[in-house]
Amino acid sequence: MTQTLAELTSVDDPAGPLLREWLEAGQVDAQILAVEPERRDQCLVGMQVTLRSVLGALAYETGGLLIDHGWLRLLGGGHGTLPSLYEALGLHEGSAAPEYFVLGWDVVGGVFALDGGALRGVKGHVCYYAPDALQWENLDFGHAEFVRWTLSGGLATFAADLRWEGWETEAPEIPLDEVYLSDPPLWTTEGQEVDEAARRRVRVDELLAHHGEAAEAMSHPDRSDLD
Repeated sequence: MTQTLAELTSVDDPAGPLLREWLEAGQVDAQILAVEPERRDQCLVGMQVTLRSVLGALAYETGGLLIDHGWLRLLGGGHGTLPSLYEALGLHEGSAAPEYFVLGWDVVGGVFALDGGALRGVKGHVCYYAPDALQWENLDFGHAEFVRWTLSGGLATFAADLRWEGWETEAPEIPLDEVYLSDPPLWTTEGQEVDEAARRRVRVDELLAHHGEAAEAMSHPDRSDLD
């Protein structure tokens, strides 16, 4: 049975105060994007999550979070060109439960998602689609712990091999719906020299499609149509 907006927001123990506590105590720069009320309400009802969860708090109280100088764009209830958690799902009313929830992405196209049973991890765990490996990696924790980890400096070590000198000034400048595509690509041997690579801006959906094509080509090296 679908819960109404009033039912989803009327909870005894909302996670909003906990999220704000993490933001205030965070060890990295974090910008809270203003949420658009109409998109926020649609997001909460569409996803059917209550304010008792950190996921619900993000969707209802923020348009999204820009974490660590904008390196990570964590989705919330929607802000400008940054989609809401619901919009990123591409769901519609009455659709089946999704195989995974896109939670956000970093500026080099790595995607964080909550596994609904289709990824390489455990259902309910957060996974990361690594742009330098073209595969999903299980991060071994759930959503709330993931959010706290990002706000506590976890990305510093995790993303070290993907960052180049000066990324702190470049990452905040890229539009919310764009990411950097490296040349040579990050998944090639040459592309691992991130300080030497050239970068251009592309739309998020364009880079993700590019990743998918590259991963398909790597899994079928003898198919000439994927060259």
